[in-house]
Amino acid sequence: MPTFKCKDIGMDCPFETSAKTEDELMMKIAEHASKAHDIKTVPPELMAKIKKAIKK
Repeated sequence: MPTFKCKDIGMDCPFETSAKTEDELMMKIAEHASKAHDIKTVPPELMAKIKKAIKK
């Protein structure tokens, strides 16, 4: 089950999530980024950090 933590990409944020698939996980991350960090469009360099930080 893939998991993600905001702190693993250097954010001062306690958010952690997991999902059955990486696609589901990315949807949860995108929703959190929008609501908590006001990131509406994830830039490519941030997306690369996110993908690298996902634990499988």
